[in-house]
Amino acid sequence: MFYFDVRDISHRKPMSLEDLLFNMYSEPKKNKEEVLQDIKENSENVVIIFDGITDLSSLSVVKELMENLLPDAKIVTTCRPDQSEDFLTDWPADWFRVEVKGFSDASIRAYLTEMLSADPDSLSSVLNNLELFSLCHVPMYALMVVTCIYFPTSKASKQTCTITEMYSNVLRQCIQQHSSIRHKDIDNYLKENREKILSLAEIAFDATNTKNMNLTTLSCEESSVHFAFLGALMVKVAPTASDTYCAFLHYTMQEFFGALWLLQNPDQIREVLEKCQTEEWKHTKHMIPFLCGLLNERNIRLVNGLVPDQQIKKTSDWFFKEVVNTFLPSQTNQDHAEGCLLLLDKLDYHLDLSGEHLDPHQCCAVSYVTSQSAERKVGLDLKDCIVSDQGVRLILGSLKNVRHLGPSSGDSSDPSVLCQLWTTLLSSVAEMDFTSLLGLCGNELHLPVQGERQVFERAEEVMKQSLERVTPLEHQRGIPERLETEEKASPTRFVFSSTTGSEKIPEERTKREKIFLLNLFSSTTGSEKIP
Repeated sequence: MFYFDVRDISHRKPMSLEDLLFNMYSEPKKNKEEVLQDIKENSENVVIIFDGITDLSSLSVVKELMENLLPDAKIVTTCRPDQSEDFLTDWPADWFRVEVKGFSDASIRAYLTEMLSADPDSLSSVLNNLELFSLCHVPMYALMVVTCIYFPTSKASKQTCTITEMYSNVLRQCIQQHSSIRHKDIDNYLKENREKILSLAEIAFDATNTKNMNLTTLSCEESSVHFAFLGALMVKVAPTASDTYCAFLHYTMQEFFGALWLLQNPDQIREVLEKCQTEEWKHTKHMIPFLCGLLNERNIRLVNGLVPDQQIKKTSDWFFKEVVNTFLPSQTNQDHAEGCLLLLDKLDYHLDLSGEHLDPHQCCAVSYVTSQSAERKVGLDLKDCIVSDQGVRLILGSLKNVRHLGPSSGDSSDPSVLCQLWTTLLSSVAEMDFTSLLGLCGNELHLPVQGERQVFERAEEVMKQSLERVTPLEHQRGIPERLETEEKASPTRFVFSSTTGSEKIPEERTKREKIFLLNLFSSTTGSEKIP
């Protein structure tokens, strides 16, 4: 079997069968003449695939193979539907023609069920999400949805893939496939073709505003980077004339590109937020969720080749507040506060969420309910709870109303939860409000034995700024150990003493202690962190 991407061979016509198979595909290490003769004599066992025929010149190679070189070989050609009538009118009548029209609803369900059978929750979420399910009508997009769901993150199942993250990866995959580049070169390619891609984003934004899916202002040149995301639709306007229009392969991809243009042009965002609430412009509201996702710090890495990360962060500083002010009533709804207090009273002011998997929306609800209890503090049990960093940041905002993090039977907080809260707070780029968390922890600073450099640098800031003595604890395998200091905020003079009474192997413990101390010390000196 031989596979040829016609784009790779269109610039140089093969001079012979040997040139095509050996020079343009793969040359045998030895006995080249014998291999070629065997192919000719047994051509009925040969399969040759030409992928992406676009014109008559590339078709001539196929005809030469069929008629003279390998008449008994099986030849498979692919082309876009709008191009088929240009050069397949005189195709042999006994050849089979198959048109691929994408997945049907039934085939999408069958594919997703087969691929996501090991993850029932993700399968259910895709099947029940209308936009995401509809996106899967494009087979390559369906593959990317499954790939994003199963991709192992640094925090494994604790961090789910958002829909905007999937679309961002679809964009990058389309770029890679169209340009035939390596994964590591995608970011550079995005930067080099930034203006072209953003011009497509502007066209998508304008087309969304006018409720138009046919991009009439674009030429359908397959070599253009635009064609990585578009399909062509040919409409006959006369027996011998036709017009060709470009369109995104899926309407939600057009909305995603529209949001990408808003990301690059933040001065237009407020106008869209206002207009999308009217009957005339309500169709533009579908760009807003994508814009929210693009402003999520997790997705900045995927699109900063198109929009600078500093610009994204600057927009994020005011955007979400603007969204809340736009879509929620400006006056406080007293009924909501009373409802929260009634719920807390029914639960004896203790929210038991142990063992739950909380998405950011649920964390936002937890934070809101907790923040309504100003007169009586709330117990919050997050033991063995799976929460993303984004969700943790939402919960951090309401800690001043929390009396402890743990079971209702005791007032002690769960150390593993405290470590996650501290790590998230210290690794955030935003300003810290560590006072509430210190009070909740009894002035204990819970740190991982290994972590990002910023965590240790900001831990030192907390120890210096606190008016009371702070006791740092390091977590190894979920077990906290107290680090007693001889002087306040002196990270080079810690004395380890276990709070659990468990015995440790001296050599292992000594190594861990050194790593921890050196990492904390390096944060004060600007040295490299020890891995």
